[in-house]
Amino acid sequence: MDLETVRFNLRDLFLVLIVMIGGLVFCSSSLANGDPLWFLPYFNETPKSIVVYREGCRVTITPGQPGFDELTRALNAALSQIDGYDPTYGLPPDSLRDYREKQRALEVTYPKRVKIHVAYKFGEPDTLFIPLTGPFGETRSIFGGHAGDYWASALRLKSNAGIRQAAEALGCATR
Repeated sequence: MDLETVRFNLRDLFLVLIVMIGGLVFCSSSLANGDPLWFLPYFNETPKSIVVYREGCRVTITPGQPGFDELTRALNAALSQIDGYDPTYGLPPDSLRDYREKQRALEVTYPKRVKIHVAYKFGEPDTLFIPLTGPFGETRSIFGGHAGDYWASALRLKSNAGIRQAAEALGCATR
């Protein structure tokens, strides 16, 4: 009886295992959040309008108006750097009203639903509400929704400083 020695390459075995584990992580994340490009931190959309709320003052800007391009660039840069996700809290109606009447925030409306590439199930909003002050402003939260009806979850930005700076540059035209 002729016995052959079985040889295997340990390096190739580990390489195959790493590729399989990487593929499993990629596929499970893609299926869980419905976005095969979840790993690309890139956002570049142009809003239909942006409403800036500042202690009772409300300024609405649209494409072509002064400050719109700067604010859009700041939004796109911030939305390309998501720091986390919290599915446990949303934006209660009382807080929404308080932000619109007494604090600082942005309400961004897009002409169609947009995709923010994150590793979390956030959906495809057409409206974003971004508090700049208060408890949600301190946590750098962003609330998404459809037609102004916000969902019970929030993304967290790495920084909202660029958005705050661009929003401060806009004057208050109405009270």
